Amino acid sequence: MQYAKRAGAEVFATASAAHLHHVRSLGADHVIDYRAQRFESIARDIDLVLDYVGGEVLDRSWQVLKKEGAIVGISSPDILARTPPGRRGLWFMNKPDTALLERLAAEIAEGTLASKLGEVVGFADIPTAIERNRTDSRIGKVVADFSR
Repeated sequence: MQYAKRAGAEVFATASAAHLHHVRSLGADHVIDYRAQRFESIARDIDLVLDYVGGEVLDRSWQVLKKEGAIVGISSPDILARTPPGRRGLWFMNKPDTALLERLAAEIAEGTLASKLGEVVGFADIPTAIERNRTDSRIGKVVADFSR
């Protein structure tokens, strides 16, 4: 979201009511409480959707796109099978990139990129933290400390 704003994009985002203010603070122009409103009744003619949820949310997202728009999914490995004819759906898988991580760390240290630490967990607690992240709405990144 922060990079999209830097590039001059108008940003729509969804969040729970408890996190609306935080998402606005990151630069979203339009924040939709996904528990109270359906995003597809508000957002229209979107160039790019970044889908972090998948499933039914991905299926509903096609209606908000411009005809030439695209959806990039990170949680739906089946996005290509779910992409309607004539539409663009792309699967994104992150690859380790030391230079990129160093640049992001520098931007966070400089204060030009906001990132909030949610919790630090030890190696043995990673599965529990992943499940908690999947099922519980929290603000902040979960960091694994392998020395614990």
